[in-house]
Amino acid sequence: MKPGYPFGLVAPGLVVNTMKGDADERRAGGWLEWDGALDRLQAVLLGIPFDGASVVRTGSRGGPDAVRQGLMYYTTFSSSDLRDMDGFAAADVGDVPVALTDMARTFERISDAVAGFVGQRIVPIAIGGDHSIAYPCLRGVVRGLGAGSRLGIIHFDAHHDLRAAHLGAESSGVPFRKALETLPEAVHGSNLVQLGMSEFTNSRQLAEYARIQGVTVMPGRDLRRDGVLAGVHQALEIAGNGTDAIYVSVDIDCIDQAQAPGTAAPNPFGLDLRDIQEALRIIGSAPKTVGMDLVEISPPFDRDNMTGRAGASLVLSFLYGLAVRSLG
Repeated sequence: MKPGYPFGLVAPGLVVNTMKGDADERRAGGWLEWDGALDRLQAVLLGIPFDGASVVRTGSRGGPDAVRQGLMYYTTFSSSDLRDMDGFAAADVGDVPVALTDMARTFERISDAVAGFVGQRIVPIAIGGDHSIAYPCLRGVVRGLGAGSRLGIIHFDAHHDLRAAHLGAESSGVPFRKALETLPEAVHGSNLVQLGMSEFTNSRQLAEYARIQGVTVMPGRDLRRDGVLAGVHQALEIAGNGTDAIYVSVDIDCIDQAQAPGTAAPNPFGLDLRDIQEALRIIGSAPKTVGMDLVEISPPFDRDNMTGRAGASLVLSFLYGLAVRSLG
């Protein structure tokens, strides 16, 4: 069946199903290949190759295809749990058509696609792109949930991304402030948790804005001292308190630059990739979780697609959490 891409999407920039396994294994790339049907799907990968709001280094428009390339190295089987994701229906349904010179139109397309999937109870996993795409994703989730809904947010990052603007312009550093201020009925600071804020990458003014808004901030040093997974469980409680749904946003620069060098703002004080793997399994399995984005993978600054493969493994970890929740 030839896919007819939904909600204004176009074909993926890269279809990866070339790694040949034997008959007894299921390669992740092949598992996520789409047959054109939406009615059976429980989760979708959605490429958003937009980096028109980057203010440090561009290149994250190549992030979706870097993750797709990374998927060819993986299967759908958990060696630790001895379980497979085969019974969970997920697919790569293509890319949002972007115009790097037209942020407003691109963002509306993103919101329309995300709202369409959430409205059909399909979990979207958006692969960016720079972090500006988190805002239209959040807006789309709110639209898909419907009027009167409240959304909790768990945000992994080295940076607050709570700027009002960057030198007067909208940038990849504004999405969560923009959500707080333009979606006030649905997004409250008391349900926003930021994990991984790094040393010497933020400002007093942004930390004070977070405090005033009631945002819970868990800096990277604190998480390493007290335990990342303890922080994740606390974040789920806070994000889920009085909300209808939870969304998770992951900037790859929350991870130490030794494990994820291919990003606009590499972080020498970052978290361990293995902790984020576990975190996304847990968050994916939480009953209220309805969506995710993974952003700021920039192939021009990567080595042998090291960061793209890391991103692919994180996507699969989140999908595994969803599968465990669905399959029991």
